[in-house]
Formats: sequence, C-alpha cells, structure tokens
Amino acid sequence: MLKIVYIILLAFSFSYAQSRLPLISPQDAYKLLNDKNTVFIDTEDNQTYMNEHIPGSVNIDVLAVQDIAIKNNEKQKCKYLPLCPKTAEKLFSENGISNNDKVIIYYSKNLPNKASYMWFLLYSMGHDENKLLILDGGLENWKKENLPISNQDDVIKKKAKYIVKPRYEVVASKEEVLQHVKNYTNGVDDNTILVDTRTFLEFTGRQEMNEIKRSGHIPGAKFVYWRWFEGKGSTYKPIEVLEKDIKKINLDLNKKIILYCTIGNRSSFVFIPLKYLGAKNLKIYTGSWYEWGNDESLPLETEKYRR
Repeated sequence: MLKIVYIILLAFSFSYAQSRLPLISPQDAYKLLNDKNTVFIDTEDNQTYMNEHIPGSVNIDVLAVQDIAIKNNEKQKCKYLPLCPKTAEKLFSENGISNNDKVIIYYSKNLPNKASYMWFLLYSMGHDENKLLILDGGLENWKKENLPISNQDDVIKKKAKYIVKPRYEVVASKEEVLQHVKNYTNGVDDNTILVDTRTFLEFTGRQEMNEIKRSGHIPGAKFVYWRWFEGKGSTYKPIEVLEKDIKKINLDLNKKIILYCTIGNRSSFVFIPLKYLGAKNLKIYTGSWYEWGNDESLPLETEKYRR
C-alpha cells in the first residue's frame, strides 16, 4: 500500500515539476551574477539599459531585433523563425552567449513580453529550455530586493560561438494559418485553435495600427488577451491559477494552438505558460498581424469572434 502511495506521489511531483514556469527569483538570480556560465540579458532599448541595469548584463533590444527581422524579411525567408539562423548566431555570439550557458532574461517598464520574446527567440533557435529563465517581476522586483544596479558600461562579453539548431515545429507560416482559415470557413474541423493575443480594440478592428494597412483579426481567431496571464508583482500568475483560467476560456491544450499578435512579442508571453501547462502542439505565427494586415489578398474579420 505504501509503495502505491509513493508511486502516486512521485508521479504527481513529476507532473508538477514539468509544469513549473521558467522563472527565477531575484535572490536566486543574484547568486548567479558572477557565474561564468550564466548570461544576464536586458531586453530594453540602450538608453533605458544605460540608465539602470543589472551589473554585467548584456543589452539586446528586443524591438531592434524585430526591426532587423522585418527590414530584412527574415521570418518569411527562413521558414518563419523569428530570425534567420545566421543572424541569430551572429547576435548571440557577439553578445557572449554560448549554447551551454544558463540565460537569465529580464525586462523593465512593465513589459514582460519583451523578456518572453527573447526567451522564445532563444528557444526557437534550439537553446536548452532548462537553461532559459525569466527574472520574476523583472528589474522592478530586483530593485525591491535592494540588489545592485549599474548605469555604467560594465559588461565584459566573453568569446562565444553560438550554433543554432532550429525548432521549426514551434513556428507557423502564413500558408499554414491560411489553410486553417479555409478549413474554418468551410466548416472543416482541423483540430486547431487560432488565438489572437492583442487587445480587444485591435481584435475588433476599432484600433488602427501604425504601418499596417488594415484593422481586424484573422477569421476564426479566438480572443485571448495576453495580460490575462500576468501576475500581480510577478511575471505570471501562479501555475494553478493559470490552469483554472485556461479551462474558463475553453482553450483545449490537446489541440494544435497557433498564437499571433502584431509582431510576436505578446503571443510569446502566452506561449510560455501554455507550453508548461502541457500544450501538445503549440506554435507562434511570427508574421502575425503585421504580415496579415498588410496583405490585402488575405481575408479578415472585425466584430465577429470565436468563443
């Protein structure tokens, strides 16, 4: 009898361990500050970084990375990876990041989706997910713990050669999304849920976006606002709360789920908890509304939405 109870407890603990979010507390992160195999990444713009950052952290501006991808059409050229492998290898190597490094990613300005996008970028390029962590609560929580802050150019980048091993299975192309839309329009159940993680005003087409010709959403998309997953004083809500929330919004983790937003940042914030809650086939359409909204040959909807 005791043996049976032990097996059940072991299975439960394994299940729980698998569902823990990839977060690290400020105190635990601080212990790794001078570890030679740990790299801290600040995801803000350079001016924000120079105003205050964790000492020794490298600065990779997530929005600048997105600009590179858009300017060079990299997502479309490289099977909808966030960056082409060669671009990613150069970016990570120049910033002293190796494949075996533990990477701690942080954000400020209440924009955790910047950190989640850097997490997704590294993950999609093949980095070991067990070595990818987001600083829980970002720089604000670090400061609340009275941990050191710098405004100096104090980073010493080590020599590194990053080798990309793409995870193509976590990205969706425009063609894949369009096929789902055709299935949806024809009443064909393809076991797929398309999820729009933007604001409700964007989703319904009531809010226009800069540099995007059209407003609305991809036909058949389900509205799931990205900040519903955010915690109070923490990056995410507790995992057990998220589990209940997923059931409330009727998101079946056994189906294929394709997430999108405008350029991929906000959908990456949703990707992480869904992955750790057990989503079996989870992707981000990295072209997102920036691509879809600018292609006038593609269908769209406005007020109509999927429950």
